[in-house]
Amino acid sequence: MDRRHFCKIASLAAGALGFGAVPAVASASPRLSQSVSGSSLASMPSPGCLISVLRRECHQDLQAIFLDDPDAGPCRSFSSGDEFSFRAGDHCPADFCPRLWSAVCTTISQTSCEPSLKEETMVISCPDGTRPVIVRIDINNDNNF
Repeated sequence: MDRRHFCKIASLAAGALGFGAVPAVASASPRLSQSVSGSSLASMPSPGCLISVLRRECHQDLQAIFLDDPDAGPCRSFSSGDEFSFRAGDHCPADFCPRLWSAVCTTISQTSCEPSLKEETMVISCPDGTRPVIVRIDINNDNNF
């Protein structure tokens, strides 16, 4: 396995563990969880992030071609100006779009794994091509969330 593939797999695993998609091995084993809880890893602050909805797009020409409901309009889950704050280990809230949650988790895990991407503010969009939601992610490593 070369370095590129290792980093890709590690970033996906870190994102899955960090945002609660996969339970940590330490919590599954009481012996491991005791050894981790006594270490400095347990006392490390978990980074938080603030997600701000910048804009909702609506591509009606694409909706007319690709959606069953051509008059679907923009995403109904979010409005411009909405803000959400999360900590590492949080699960996707019931009212949060799972596709956008996946994009946020992937972006944060790639940022935390790749040393050249140590950005604290990023702009990403939802993978829905007919009505994407554009969000800003502010990562706070100071544990002030």
